[in-house]
Amino acid sequence: MTVTSTKHLAELFAAGRYHELIAAAQSAQISPQTDPTGAQLLAAALFSVGEFGAAAPMLEELEPAFGLNPDFLSLFAANCRRLGQLQRAEELFVRALQISPDSPQIRNNQANLLIDLGRLDEAREILTRLLDEQPDYADARTNLNRLSFQNESPQSSSSEVEQSPESVQGWSLADPLLLAFSEEEVSQSGPRKPAQSVPEAAALLQSLPDADARAMALEQLEQANKAVAEQQFAFALQLCSQALKILGAYAPVYDCASDAYLNLRKFHEAELCLLHAMALDAPTPKRCLNLVSFASMRGDIALAQHHLRQAASLDPSHPQLEQIRSNLAKREQTAGSMPYAFQLAWELPQATQRSA
Repeated sequence: MTVTSTKHLAELFAAGRYHELIAAAQSAQISPQTDPTGAQLLAAALFSVGEFGAAAPMLEELEPAFGLNPDFLSLFAANCRRLGQLQRAEELFVRALQISPDSPQIRNNQANLLIDLGRLDEAREILTRLLDEQPDYADARTNLNRLSFQNESPQSSSSEVEQSPESVQGWSLADPLLLAFSEEEVSQSGPRKPAQSVPEAAALLQSLPDADARAMALEQLEQANKAVAEQQFAFALQLCSQALKILGAYAPVYDCASDAYLNLRKFHEAELCLLHAMALDAPTPKRCLNLVSFASMRGDIALAQHHLRQAASLDPSHPQLEQIRSNLAKREQTAGSMPYAFQLAWELPQATQRSA
């Protein structure tokens, strides 16, 4: 790969055009062996859009080349944390801080990891020192406030995530709802396999690894996402329920539940779960664009436009933005002069009633 191409990838990343970067790097067949710098940018872009599983093997292969770079180690650690690999993440954060001990971002993210690990006193010490040095560091202040509340609560949750700009996530080219602006369009997108009782469900739940509760819950969540892909939607909801008992208010659980409800054509439940995921974590392109569709299906065009603008602000290179904007404009013309109105009780979409 040429220096100019690498520079172009860096410019795309700096501009937040992650989809363009990923497409360009994949088209050029960028790999850690052929172009470590380009592959590092690709891994960072995959992390930024939430493709943590795809970024993981690339980061592993890049470690020999960038193992002394604190920014790379911090990215690698953050990706491990998102995959639930907390011990590996701690090891990487420690190495990054040995190289760059004064980095406020790395220290802040390490404190978040320590909260996940239940080591609250260590996290408090880091955040307190960080705020003594930088009183205006908003993320550190937020995390210290959260830590104080957790320390006082009878039951504390360790599933929150850092609120730094690098935490943007949620891209999926295979997203099922991007173009679903009406019940008719949803029905034309392809038949959904109805929910079925899965005899293997109980056996699989029992067979999941029990060495560590969190690891087991993350395995259950992985199985839930596979169940959605295999159209076993009721089974996916069972697995999400099991994972929720351990992980608590964890955004990926609600993302998975939203996908399952969507495929069951229970649009209201899907929208609620998606809103919960975004409240727990952060707006992402996928979440925002799905919310465009949900709001549009309910006739709330103004809210749909808000979510569309939010998606564009997160990744202006998303390949579906223009098509969704065009479809939304058609819906707005169809709605005419009839503004959205709140009813005493929201009517369920007819498609949901048929599948109940």
